[in-house]
Formats: sequence, structure tokens, C-alpha cells
Amino acid sequence: MFIYGNDGNIQYTPKGFPVAQAGQFRLILVTHDKSTFYANDHRKTGWSHSSEKATPQRKGEGPSLMISDMLTSEWGQLQHGDDEARVIFKVGKSWDGYFSALDLLKQVEHSIDILEDKTNGFATGLFMFNNAPSHQK
Repeated sequence: MFIYGNDGNIQYTPKGFPVAQAGQFRLILVTHDKSTFYANDHRKTGWSHSSEKATPQRKGEGPSLMISDMLTSEWGQLQHGDDEARVIFKVGKSWDGYFSALDLLKQVEHSIDILEDKTNGFATGLFMFNNAPSHQK
């Protein structure tokens, strides 16, 4: 992992470590990040003038958008050129459905391809996930 100074410049670049019959290689940590955003997600309280009338608010969370991405400490979002690991998913029965373990596997396979293209074989990716129910089959 790169070590950065307070000025934002790289102070240390990892050299890798020896592996029998493979030479030197680096291990790059790739983490999975998933967030869901709702159309009606907003602050419920606020200040208003006493002469203002209350404005009606929609009930329920509304339509949602899920963003699933792969992140690294070296590059931030995992991408190479125009190819990125991010998946934008419109959640719901009438949209894209629901993000399943199969969707995650497709994203991981694509992320591995991006990592291999980006590193040209000088590093190995270590993918880390939390124990969310959507990650289980």
C-alpha cells in the first residue's frame, strides 16, 4: 500500500515480496462498496418562517438507485481507461429487479479483468467483502 505524506505526495511505494518460482509481485486490496439512494430520502425537519404554510411531502422511500463499486487504496475507484467496475442498478420489480449474488459475481469477474488490464501482471488483487445477505448464494 502506498503511504502518503501530509502534503498528499507519495512517501513510500511498495516493492513487493519474493515468491518461490514467481519472482516479485504486489498485493492490491480491492474492497466492495454498495450504497442505496432513495428518491424521497431527505431531512424531515427544518426551519421556516411562521407565515409559510407546510408543503406536503411524499410518503414512503420512493424509487431507489443502488450503486455497487470496487475501490482500491492505490487508485480509488477501480477503472482502466473508459472501463469501470461500477454498477448502477435501478432496484425494484418494475426496474432491474434486485441485486443478487449472481450480479455480484458478474461484477467481480469484470473487476478482475480490469485489474489484470491495469496491472499488466505486476500485482495480484485481494478482494474483500462484508457479510451482506446479497453476497451469499
